[in-house]
Amino acid sequence: MSIRLAVFDMGGTIVDRYSLSPFIALKYAFKRKRINVNNNLIYKDMGINKRKHIEGILNNKYIKRNWFKLYGQYPTSSSVMSVYDEFIKYQIGEGIKNIEILPETKNTINWLKANNIKTGITTELSRPIMSALREKLIDEDIHLDKYVSSTCLGKSGRPNPYMINEIINSLSISDPKIVIKIDDSCIGIQEGKNAGTLTVGVAKWSKNMKMTEYNQEKNMSKEEYVERLKNSRESLWQANPDYVVDSLDELPRIINHINSESDQSY
Repeated sequence: MSIRLAVFDMGGTIVDRYSLSPFIALKYAFKRKRINVNNNLIYKDMGINKRKHIEGILNNKYIKRNWFKLYGQYPTSSSVMSVYDEFIKYQIGEGIKNIEILPETKNTINWLKANNIKTGITTELSRPIMSALREKLIDEDIHLDKYVSSTCLGKSGRPNPYMINEIINSLSISDPKIVIKIDDSCIGIQEGKNAGTLTVGVAKWSKNMKMTEYNQEKNMSKEEYVERLKNSRESLWQANPDYVVDSLDELPRIINHINSESDQSY
């Protein structure tokens, strides 16, 4: 059976180089609360639901201690929401302005359409941010069939398969084995595996590149960039995907390979 549906993550996969928008927004949100969060602590859980991400950061012993010094109590659920509100404000404002469509996205989506493969998005970004990015893609004549945010379903986000299942059901796909999930994060690959799909990790624009600024690669040596790309690929392999590629340019080759192997098995 041939691939009939490609489901993409959003940030770091089809938009937003290095998935920097949520990283920068989280740094900003905590700074608004007079807390400086170590970059590695933010990177540790990138890709999960942002409320849970913020809650995890607030549960770090050093952050808890600093919060107590500032506010006279340890973080509570209302503390999580106050940081989350700052996070959303930044993302809706400055964050959206800085997010660019990745250079390989349009050709890849057009190739999928030309080959009668449906397309979808799953994301932990909130519905308003997802909708704003959808409009950005439409403005560039990039049209995907279905978008789902974890905030739309009232269920737990990744690595649970609920978002992918929603897309599969809404597009009348009969078998998850004809679906491929493409993601720049291990948790997104696990989401695909839990849904029973094939999985592809994408390394080049991944949060695993550990960039902290949008143009950082311009100021680093070729050797450092190559090393970061190698580390990004190795990080993605830890989730045991079916394939890892550098960029979406390689996706048509992967799909053609899958389809040819499927044809030979009959």
